Amino acid sequence: ERAPPGQLPRSIEIVLEADLVDSAKPGDRLYVSGIHRALPSKSNSSGTFRTIILGNSVHLLTKHLGSSAFTEDDVKHIKEISRRSDTLNLLSESLAPSVFGHAHEKRALLMMLLGGTERNLANGTHLRGDINILMLGDPSTAKSQLLRAVMRTAPLAISTTGR
Repeated sequence: ERAPPGQLPRSIEIVLEADLVDSAKPGDRLYVSGIHRALPSKSNSSGTFRTIILGNSVHLLTKHLGSSAFTEDDVKHIKEISRRSDTLNLLSESLAPSVFGHAHEKRALLMMLLGGTERNLANGTHLRGDINILMLGDPSTAKSQLLRAVMRTAPLAISTTGR
């Protein structure tokens, strides 16, 4: 997340076993202690090594980044907004207010932020409930501005490019 714009962030594989499995979910900020291992690649003709960390302990730094306890005033305002008949329009217009128009795109981005519901169907099919959006369009049609607004709103959002 600290990578300069245009560069892909570096990553390292961490192997967790036993009680450490499922101690965190994607997007959580962690402090991991472990043993650094350099493993030879399958065809080590190039002399390169793949590095991993064998995790010994995992501590959650922030389970819900940027979330703080809601005050009674906040809860009151949220409930007032939820009772309105135009809640979806109000929230979608509030997303990237500096961008004029694009009502359908803003509504789609809002629904992506709010997410879907996870479902386990009777036939064993598992639907994650995540909503992904592919934005295509002519240059200078506010695609980047809308995505930047989403990135500011959702601290665990991950932006990818087609490069």
